[in-house]
Amino acid sequence: MDSKNIFVWSPFTSKVGTINNVINSSYSLIKFSKLKNFNVKLINVFGEWNDLSSEIEKKSIKTIELNSAKFINQWNKEGYIKSRFSYIMIFIFSFLPLLKLIKKEKPNYLIAHLITSLPLMIVTFFNCKTNLILSIAGHPKINLFRKFIWKLSSKKIFKIICPSVELKKILISHNIFDENKIVVIQDPHLMIKKISRLKNEKLEDIFFKDSKILISIGRLTNQKNYIFLIRNFKKLSLKYDDIKLLIIGDGEKKKILQNLIIKFQLENKVKLIGYEKNIYKYLKKSNFYISTSKWEGSSLAMIDAAFMGLPILCSNCPTGRKEFINNDERGFLFDEGDSENFLNKFNEMYKINPDQLKIRLVKAKKESKKFTLLNYFLGLSNIIKN
Repeated sequence: MDSKNIFVWSPFTSKVGTINNVINSSYSLIKFSKLKNFNVKLINVFGEWNDLSSEIEKKSIKTIELNSAKFINQWNKEGYIKSRFSYIMIFIFSFLPLLKLIKKEKPNYLIAHLITSLPLMIVTFFNCKTNLILSIAGHPKINLFRKFIWKLSSKKIFKIICPSVELKKILISHNIFDENKIVVIQDPHLMIKKISRLKNEKLEDIFFKDSKILISIGRLTNQKNYIFLIRNFKKLSLKYDDIKLLIIGDGEKKKILQNLIIKFQLENKVKLIGYEKNIYKYLKKSNFYISTSKWEGSSLAMIDAAFMGLPILCSNCPTGRKEFINNDERGFLFDEGDSENFLNKFNEMYKINPDQLKIRLVKAKKESKKFTLLNYFLGLSNIIKN
């Protein structure tokens, strides 16, 4: 059986959930490659993967140094304007190197995760023999520019993969891609053996003592809507004196959130701890998982919480989480941005009969196990030609 050369394109400018997905998806293809004989290489565009080199090497993921725009790695890319400027520079300085790489190496497949406009343009306007697989995560803003690029290159795209049926329906509704090209494959997120080890790492913090912990995980951005969460936690804390809120993540809203915590006199009730590589030891010590996002993909932290057995309260924002929770079958959904509904749903979750809660938790954990490396491998190998 001939091997299939698969290149992975995913330059990033900040720590986002897609990074772990890229590593896990690449590793899944390597881990089970004996079944399909895949040869996988990750393109390191401007040194963005250098800090994760030990993890990449541990998983036997090979990298290709594009040797392009190395200076970009030294920039501060936080914030909307700086990050968008970086995207433009990555596009400009990586165009020729990526084109030459594809022309020279002729990979069978190129999987594009982030800053996808560049590989899309190359495949569209140049005679490349490489099949492009466009990976669309989260809830993409389908603005005029993105719609134009997608429409322009749609005939040249081999397949589009997305993590939820809801996102697939959204893409179909915009009439950009051939419906038959869109495939739903859940994110390759859960690594059960790794979680079993990480959740047992020692964690000593008096913040957890004699309290029920609400935990929320994600970057401190407008998307996660932490201002809404803190404002409403203030109301909850007046009713339940045994609860505290732990927020894990970094981002441009950090100062605003710190000031809000001080304003509401919640210094002893709300804690921001920044980015944490091991979230599982915190999930193990927590009692409820809360997400107030304005939009999300599959919400990987929610998947982690479900697997760890935490009751879940999430906004019903697009895309994927309504599908996962399924009319409160596996958790609790509130109307995004609706404070009254959020408070009512929290009360329902907090006071629910233990036997009824256990049923939801069991169903949620079972559903979370769809987000494994093997499931991703099977899904992707089904669309890659033998």
